[in-house]
This record gives sequence, C-alpha cells and structure tokens, in this order.
Amino acid sequence: MSTPAISTAPPRTGVHHAWWVLVACCLMYGGAVGIIGNSAGIYLHPVSEEMGWPLASLNGYLTVVSLVMTVTLPIAGWVLPRVRLQWVIAAALTAACATYAGSALFTTLTHWYIAGAVLGVCYAFLLYIPVPLVVNNWFRTRNGLAIGITAAFASLVAAFANPIGGALITSVGWRETRVIMGSIAWVLAVPITIALIRLRPEQLGMRPYGAPDEVAVASDVTAPAPERQSLARAVRSLPFVCTVVLGGLFAFGASMLQQAPSHASAVGLDATTGAAGVSAIMIGGICAKLLLGQVHDRYGIGTTTAISTALGVLGSILVIVAAGDATGFLIGCFLFGGGYAGLVVVPPLTVRHFFGTVNYSRLYSWVTVALGLFSAAAPIGYARIYDVTGSFDGAWIASMSAFILIAVLMGVALGYERRHGSLATLSTEGAHP
Repeated sequence: MSTPAISTAPPRTGVHHAWWVLVACCLMYGGAVGIIGNSAGIYLHPVSEEMGWPLASLNGYLTVVSLVMTVTLPIAGWVLPRVRLQWVIAAALTAACATYAGSALFTTLTHWYIAGAVLGVCYAFLLYIPVPLVVNNWFRTRNGLAIGITAAFASLVAAFANPIGGALITSVGWRETRVIMGSIAWVLAVPITIALIRLRPEQLGMRPYGAPDEVAVASDVTAPAPERQSLARAVRSLPFVCTVVLGGLFAFGASMLQQAPSHASAVGLDATTGAAGVSAIMIGGICAKLLLGQVHDRYGIGTTTAISTALGVLGSILVIVAAGDATGFLIGCFLFGGGYAGLVVVPPLTVRHFFGTVNYSRLYSWVTVALGLFSAAAPIGYARIYDVTGSFDGAWIASMSAFILIAVLMGVALGYERRHGSLATLSTEGAHP
C-alpha cells in the first residue's frame, strides 16, 4: 500500500512543470532531428566530390541508417520506459553527435557505413518514440498541441541549420562544419535533457498537466504493472492493424517531399523553383503541425486525420494541375505540407487514442517499424513510376492514394471502436523510475 510522500517537485509557479519538460523535448528534438538528422543532405555532394566517390555509393550510408533504425525500434520501444529515460536519451545524443562530428576524420566509405549503423541505433532511441512517450505521460490534456509544437520546432531548427551548414561548408569546408554542427547539437540538446526530461511526472511528485489536482506519489512508489493480456489484446485488434498500416502510408505519402525538385525539373521549372518547393512543403508542415495539434485537442483524432489527408490530396492535385506554372507548383507544395506534417503528428496520437498510455512505447515502436519500411520503399516506387511513365504525375497520384487510404483506415478503426468499445487505458506507462 503506497502512502503520500513529501513532494520533491519544483516549487509551484504559474506555469505547470510539464511545459518546461516540453521545452526540453523541443531542444532535444531540435538537436537530434533538426541538426543531426535533417542536415545529412548538405554533405553528400561536397563529400563525394572531394573523395571521388559516386554519389549513389555515399547515399548508401543513409540506407544503412534507415535499416538499422528500423530493426532497432522495437528494442527501443521496450527499453525506454524501463530505464532512467533522460540518461539513455543523453547517451544516444552524445553518441550521435560524436559520430556526426567524428566523420570529419573519415577517409573511406567503410567509415561512413559503420557510422550509419551507429546513427541508426541512436536514432531508434531519439527520433520517433521518446517525445510522444514523454508528452503523453506529462500531458493528460493538450498533448496534441504539445507534440505539434515539438515537431514544428525541429523543422524550424532544420530550416536554419541547413543554410547555415551550407554556408559553413563553403567557407571552412565540410569536415570542420561537421565538428561545429555536431558540437552545437550536443550543447543544444544534452544538458537540458539531463536537467529536465523525466519519463513521468510522478518521478518528481507531480501530476500530469490537465489531471485532477490530487496528492502526488513519490518517485519510488511502484505503480501496478499493466496486465500482459492488455498488450496482446491490443496487438490482435483491428485498430492496431489499421494504425500500423496508417503509419506506413503516411511515410509513403510524405516521401514525395524528396521528389519535388525532380518533378519541377521534369515539367520545365528551374532548380531554384524546385528547391523552393521543398521549402514550401517544410513551411506548410511547420504551420500544419501546430494546427493539427490544436485540432486534435479540440475535435479528436478523426478530424485531425481528415484535415491532414485532405491537405495532402489537395496539394498533390494542385502540383499536377499546375504543371509548369511556378506559382501553382509552390502553392500545391505548401498545402502538401499538411499531409507531410501528419507523418509526425497523427500516428503517435492515433496510438494514444486507441490504446492509451499503457504499453504505449511498445505499440508505437511497431508503428514506426512500418513507417521505416514504407519510407525505404517509397523512393524506389516513385522512381519506378517515373521510369515507366516519363512523368512524376503518377507518383503524385500514388502519394494522393496513400492519403486517401489513411482516411479510410481511420474511419474503419473508429467504426470498430464505436461498435466494440475503447481499448484505451490512460495509466502511466512503466513501473520503473
């Protein structure tokens, strides 16, 4: 029988401590995703040019990153709620930043491929699972907005990191830039992760944001472990199958981001416009991540999914119809950013909606496996469509079809929930401090 303990929580102020945890999540995600993850592309050409390697050979290390991450995700989903989360995240961040910066010394493709494997393991513990896991434990309400803010912040960091990194490559070289950017990412993310990120508010004697103001329990009080059959029941359910496929389809549809410059070139637009199309998708994604989070908190996961998929479909249609018109192309790309944003907002919120927070990380880790597999398949599929048809219109139609199927799957899952009742349990995950 647990007894109330003297709270070790920070002094109460006008701001709930959950928001400070969110700040830490933003900075952690900004370092891991905004700098380390999303700046990989700016090095490919200068590195391959200096070393005399085919660009495709160097690109292969990114494939290694994706494959190793996909394989490691289920392990990360099992480990993260069972350890001192802040130290595991800090260790993964340190290893990722050190590998990123250490690549300044690489002289062979083998070095890059080994680094890809290390980064893949690190990313499994950083990119998809920890932020939704922490946010869902700390925010009983407004968790959609919190996830949207974190994802938007990472995109904002990437929007600055890429041009700054590109300028540094031009002025001091890619090797020095890797050291500078890796060091910045570490300073941005690691100290605040250790200081503020905790798996559960109960570890600080606090309640989640939006929970009833009850007496908090001490961090050494063990909560009852969820029954194993709740996990088995969830995995066997139709909503879980829909959620896994839905996550993969989001990855497939959103991957058209990478094809925007090639599409622009194919319809006669210049390279600058093609690059601007990617920027338009990113800007639209930042706006949509904040919008989708707020829509979720007010109207639920069904409406959130409908808006994201509708924007993905509408954006694809406008890009196709615009053809060689630059203005139409950019507007279509901006709207497509709403579908792209759904990739990091909708799947984690879908898992929470249907299954709650018990076993959250283990269930969501399997969704991210599908996400990784579909992400790997999408560029091959889109390239094949272009090779066969001589146009990227078919690829945009395939992306559009993925978004339509997402909406259908969400409707099926919600219909099952209405008929059979909810599988969600909003207990705090994990019994370990």
